[in-house]
Amino acid sequence: MQFNTFVSTIADLDACAAAPGIQEVLLEPRLTARQGSLSPQEAQRLAIAARQRGLRPVLVWDILMTEPVMQGISDRLQTWDLSCFDAIRVGDIGAAAWVQHHQPQMPIHLIAETGNHNREALQGWCELLHPSLERLILSIELPEATLVDYCQQLPVECEVLGAGPILLFYSPRSLLAAHVPDQDDPDEQPLTAHVAFADTPQRQFPTYETPHGTLMFLDKDQFILDRLANLAAAGLAMVRLDLRHLSRSGEAATGITALCTQLQTDPSQLRQTWPRPIQAPFFNANRTTALFPRLKAKAKLAAYRNQPHCLAEAIAGESGQYIVWQPLQPFTPAQIRTLRTPTGEAIPVPPDLTFCTLTRETPTALNPSQLVITNWIKKAVPGSLLMG
Repeated sequence: MQFNTFVSTIADLDACAAAPGIQEVLLEPRLTARQGSLSPQEAQRLAIAARQRGLRPVLVWDILMTEPVMQGISDRLQTWDLSCFDAIRVGDIGAAAWVQHHQPQMPIHLIAETGNHNREALQGWCELLHPSLERLILSIELPEATLVDYCQQLPVECEVLGAGPILLFYSPRSLLAAHVPDQDDPDEQPLTAHVAFADTPQRQFPTYETPHGTLMFLDKDQFILDRLANLAAAGLAMVRLDLRHLSRSGEAATGITALCTQLQTDPSQLRQTWPRPIQAPFFNANRTTALFPRLKAKAKLAAYRNQPHCLAEAIAGESGQYIVWQPLQPFTPAQIRTLRTPTGEAIPVPPDLTFCTLTRETPTALNPSQLVITNWIKKAVPGSLLMG
């Protein structure tokens, strides 16, 4: 397992060359990278200098593009000497297709961190971009067990973020400039801000705007550098160390030598010395799909709603106090047999269930023109059905 990081100066390259485990550096031109600051000449000069130091230079092309923007960038890239790079890192499938067509010998590293969490999708990219695809950059939303499986099963190298900012949001649109009217030249210096939400004003999220759009990051960094043993054993090829937000002005890899040295000698202490709050929100488990079974069950419940013996639907309630029902057909309380919850569970109806109208009258029969209230039924929630 090796490490890579972003660089923007010769000093960064020297630090990387001295850092144990760093084999590859990521170069971000202003033309092609979301957070890029390098001119074409600087990018190519740094790529040549990286090779001289035994490092593998990779061109970052991670922006999302419309067709006109794509055409303009590709026209300019054809004037570059891309042979000084060892691979091109892309986030847009259009960019990958361009590399395959115009630079068929160039290895591609596909950024698959968003919307590519299942193995079938990743396998599809491997087949589509074969034989150019050399590496997949996997999402931090994949738990350790899934990462291990993908590293063992996918036919290309895999990479994951080991330490660095967690990107929450990226849009090619300009979202900050309108709120900073006195900005002299937004193309020269990225706009920076801390964005907070009304309900959690104490949490401030770093937000940047560059000529390529707006990026928002979590207020904590991803950090798994002390938990890499299983991934290394599974064959994870590359771990990314993103120090751009912690580096001195103009640099992108400040402190990389000390970080990599400690990785080799005592990685367990890195957690205590990392300068920002850290977490690995999905490394143990990703529970964002935990509600899927409930959603599927609710879809099944729609079939019950259309049955002739479906009598009423719960539309509101207060836990432990009451339930408000909308009758779906005329019925009497004696017809009720079960309560069907949105999860599909059938619950016996309490024998003392009584109905009253919104004016507290007790009806003898119920019909769809009225709303009625009953005492609370355990597990009843809006969407539950009374079945005859």
